[in-house]
Amino acid sequence: MGELVKNMTTLGLKEYEAKVYAALVGIGEGNARQIHEVSGVPRPRVYDILDGLAENGYVNVRHGKPNFYIPVEPAVVVNRLKSRIEDAATDAILALEALSLDARKKTSPIWYVQGEWSIRRHLESLIDMVKNDLSIVCMDYNSIGEFSRKIAEASKEHRVDIILPNGKKGITRMLGNAGLYIPTEFCEYFQKNIFQQVFKGNISCEDSEFLLEYIFVGDEQECMIIYLQNGVRMAVVITLPFITCIQKKYITKMTDHAKKIEPEI
Repeated sequence: MGELVKNMTTLGLKEYEAKVYAALVGIGEGNARQIHEVSGVPRPRVYDILDGLAENGYVNVRHGKPNFYIPVEPAVVVNRLKSRIEDAATDAILALEALSLDARKKTSPIWYVQGEWSIRRHLESLIDMVKNDLSIVCMDYNSIGEFSRKIAEASKEHRVDIILPNGKKGITRMLGNAGLYIPTEFCEYFQKNIFQQVFKGNISCEDSEFLLEYIFVGDEQECMIIYLQNGVRMAVVITLPFITCIQKKYITKMTDHAKKIEPEI
């Protein structure tokens, strides 16, 4: 039973809780005296432990004189314990990510983000902190669904403009109140040296291929660029005002000269 108790405590039960539950599973049902004899847990403690297990939904009680206790199916109990661990792990990661994000903002105006989960969390943080407007360049509207809920929520309270350099292909619905725009030519230099080279294909640099996916700019305060580097998704977050301001001006200029479109329903 020692290894079983160890595994149960790893899942979150205390040692006496694990011993009482395991003993109860072993005998099928029993009263406090019987459980004490099988588990080795001091009898005065057995009552409190059984009450706690019952409160958490790990045992059922048949009231009488004495009460009899019946274990909930082990698979159900283990799944509940696993869910509690997973929830705690998720909460811990969110809290640690928030601390990390705050620390980075205090110490560095530019940093890289790797991993789908981290990229999503940083983007959600950017969107949540928008106070006035959110500007987005999206290279493929078919893929924006991964962020659609947060974008739609932001558009209820703030202006959200989405520039689609590659056209309206894939648009079947609106994202809340967000405006959708296809850029048009307005400046020869911009069109040839920025739009065509940055927004229209891969950029090669030192044996690496870079492909832009998104640019998000919130309130001219923070910019997040999501891209593929040799097929691996990466992101860079920028809070340096010189860069964020320029990015915002570029996107605003594109929006001012863009064609606003409606989705193909």
